[in-house]
Amino acid sequence: MKVINEPTRDGFEQGYYMARFVDAEEAKGKLANGSERCATCAFRQGTYPNGSPTTQMDALKCVMEGIPFGCHEESKPCAGWALLRRTSEHTTKMPWNFSDETEAVGE
Repeated sequence: MKVINEPTRDGFEQGYYMARFVDAEEAKGKLANGSERCATCAFRQGTYPNGSPTTQMDALKCVMEGIPFGCHEESKPCAGWALLRRTSEHTTKMPWNFSDETEAVGE
């Protein structure tokens, strides 16, 4: 059984900050390859994935560990993830597993 991946009030609060950080980076200039965040980007405020704590924790882990986070619409790295990663080549191991490595509550 997979971990539930639904938007929540707390998820949207977490997503708000993630989107705010990406908005600030995007304001500095687009990526070299011209990529833009897709309409359903986990790093775009108010989207379904932006409100999911599960997606937000996976996205944050990917940003911090330097692991590519996949775009929700295309088979390429997420532009929001790339905007955050361009600020540093440093990586930090996060103390939690990805959602697909975690059992659902109640199992």
